[in-house]
Amino acid sequence: MGAKTYLIWFLATVTGAVIAIAGFNAWADRYILTHPAGPSFQTVSGFERVLKPAWLDSIKPDAVFIGTSDIRQGFDPVLINRTYNVHAFNYGFSSVTAYETRRMVQDAAAQPQVRNIFVSANSFAGGSIAQPTTGGFDELRLSVTPDGTPTPRRPLWLFTTRYLSGGATGMHATGLYMLARLKRNETAKDRPDIFSAYSHMTKASFARDMERRAGRSYSLSDWQREQLRGALDAVCSKPIHLYLFFPPEHFAVVDRYFANDAEGLINFKLAVLADVRAHNQTCRGKASLFDFMTLDNITGEKPDSSGVYPDYIDLVHFTPRIGTVLTGIMLGTSGLASDADLTGDPFAESRIGQMIQEDKVWRSEKR
Repeated sequence: MGAKTYLIWFLATVTGAVIAIAGFNAWADRYILTHPAGPSFQTVSGFERVLKPAWLDSIKPDAVFIGTSDIRQGFDPVLINRTYNVHAFNYGFSSVTAYETRRMVQDAAAQPQVRNIFVSANSFAGGSIAQPTTGGFDELRLSVTPDGTPTPRRPLWLFTTRYLSGGATGMHATGLYMLARLKRNETAKDRPDIFSAYSHMTKASFARDMERRAGRSYSLSDWQREQLRGALDAVCSKPIHLYLFFPPEHFAVVDRYFANDAEGLINFKLAVLADVRAHNQTCRGKASLFDFMTLDNITGEKPDSSGVYPDYIDLVHFTPRIGTVLTGIMLGTSGLASDADLTGDPFAESRIGQMIQEDKVWRSEKR
């Protein structure tokens, strides 16, 4: 084979492969976005840092859920859309950092149709000034730069990552496989064997998780608090309501946080409360703070007769049923009574301090 013939053959092969990859990704992307259970795929981990910025652009939601893996698994847009007549998007990433959380809030706030953004406060407890991002996070895919200006050449970056990247191909292949396994009229909640967000914690997995999270605690560094304030600033001048909340992690692990650093957890909550109040005094776009990390019927859940915890996947991940309930409480449309809203409560600091007594109650009940 001559050099010229080889070059033509080589270029034709590469071009054909690129076209095939782009065609597969374009078809798979469309299939996932239009499938009735497609929004449930947003609860799945994999290459979400690659595709979710593009999906946000395509789906054009009015409600966005942002945070780490508890958000990714706990808020299924299929349930939320049907229950509250909203158009939701799950923008959760596994192992998210405070900086990534702030940047995702900026990205969501830049979408003109977004009116409500829900963010787990614990997402601001990750990362550091030395390691602000994790693998796969690329700011070129976001709508705006850190200073809020439009990202240059963003359509090009979205196209290449959505249709030509290996991450997109992997995520699309996973989505097709999972959705294809659903039988007619089945949804994600019918198949916990496929969608792990609908699986359940057992006594055995409870014990393993307690051992795995033995050294875990919560606190907020100065750098992490800067990211929190940056997220609040992103909605300051916009008609967007930002709902910050401490998620309902099982109180068995909250008790462990207390054992490791009780002061750090309480000061974390107090800092978020202070920043929300300061934001609301000067900004058009308002913020609320809800504390679901308290001792109640959800966080104090005990296993049923079969040894299963109905509302938890593991100690820090709750099921989408609970996420849907929390959404209604924060929106004020669920009809459920809740004292989780700290925003305008003049005694909120005292209520946060009551965690000390709640922990004592938990420990006494465990004895």
